[in-house]
Amino acid sequence: MGVGDNSKINEYVDYVCSYVKYKEAHKEIKEELSSHIEDIVDEYTESGMSQEEAGSKAISRMGDSGIVGKQLNIAHKGTPDWITLLLTIVLVNTGVALMYLMQYKSSYKSSDYLFNHSLLYAAIGTAGIVVLYFFDYRKIQKYSNYIFIGMCFLFILSIFIGNYINGTLFISIGSFTIDIKAISLYVFVIALAGIFNKYDWNKKMNLIKATGYLGIPMFLMFSARGLSYCGFYFIAFIVLALKSNMKKRYAIYIVALNTFCVLFYSWLEIYRMKRFLVFLDPFSDPEGAGYLGVQMYKITHTSGIFGHGFSANEKLLRVPELQSDFVFNYIVHTFGWLGAAVIITIIISFIYRMLHISKYVRDNYGRLLISGLISIFIVQFASNILMNVNLFPIMGIALPFISYGGSLGLINMLSVGIIMSVYRRRSLSN
Repeated sequence: MGVGDNSKINEYVDYVCSYVKYKEAHKEIKEELSSHIEDIVDEYTESGMSQEEAGSKAISRMGDSGIVGKQLNIAHKGTPDWITLLLTIVLVNTGVALMYLMQYKSSYKSSDYLFNHSLLYAAIGTAGIVVLYFFDYRKIQKYSNYIFIGMCFLFILSIFIGNYINGTLFISIGSFTIDIKAISLYVFVIALAGIFNKYDWNKKMNLIKATGYLGIPMFLMFSARGLSYCGFYFIAFIVLALKSNMKKRYAIYIVALNTFCVLFYSWLEIYRMKRFLVFLDPFSDPEGAGYLGVQMYKITHTSGIFGHGFSANEKLLRVPELQSDFVFNYIVHTFGWLGAAVIITIIISFIYRMLHISKYVRDNYGRLLISGLISIFIVQFASNILMNVNLFPIMGIALPFISYGGSLGLINMLSVGIIMSVYRRRSLSN
């Protein structure tokens, strides 16, 4: 029997949905209710009942439409995860506050627009989170291949028309500058989530395609002097591939191959290997490759629990890009290890909360999106903090949300907006 032929059943289903305020869930609720009622009707008709009588008994068995509707309304509440939003706001405003302190309160002076630009991008990013929260992320999936290809062409174009500033590739649009490597990292990962959803890893052609999905972005990033971004993308790729049921042995082969390539490249470029390993003992070359490591060592070992306040000392002034890559050193110097511990606690809470909310998402595409974006956040947070305390090589890695960086900070916030969009629709399976 088709429930569409029974007006009483259709009326029951519509009445149940009238209690569910989240309208995006109506289609899925109708499908589930109709399928369940149809199974009950088939059960009764097999025992000899007429279609009409079976339909009436099936409705009665389902229960009062008002009670069912109210229960489904609770189950399908499209509410944001307020804890994640609060932690994001705290991190972003911490970055804005630090830029204010650097610009107006510290003897360290980096730029006269740190605070104004940070405040502007924070406002734009907050608006972006709100917009993306209401946007249905599922609409992106069918364009995933086009997004991937389009980002490749944009990256190639930027290599010819963009400008390198301190080793970073930028495209200027009026007074705004876009860090193409940072943007492409997130865009490629978002595209991969859609491509790998329902990806058949058993087909040889798909394995060949996957090498392109991995190799092309890494080649482009490497060509634009983005070795660290190659690493970030590689980790996100492996996470998404494993989440989409790629065989573990394939991941082992990929990791082994890329490790060999990195070692071979480092052997060809001896000075890069020296820079990479000098973090183990920066005092072995204090005026050369280990210079920054020595300065950071002095900051982290002289700041104590409460720090030096806003009176920047000579060691702090010797660390370049303090507002971006080395902002954690500024936190340690100014607020001590107590302030640093507070920041680390907030970051851990932020990561844990996002990992936690991913468990409630029914849609596989949504889970892949969250997994890919979270992997980027985790690697950036961990590598930046470890880099600032001489436990990881210096690789030009910013601290998400807190470091100064317009386009990077903006894309971080927009990524949270996408995660919030997924969470809002967590009860939907497709």
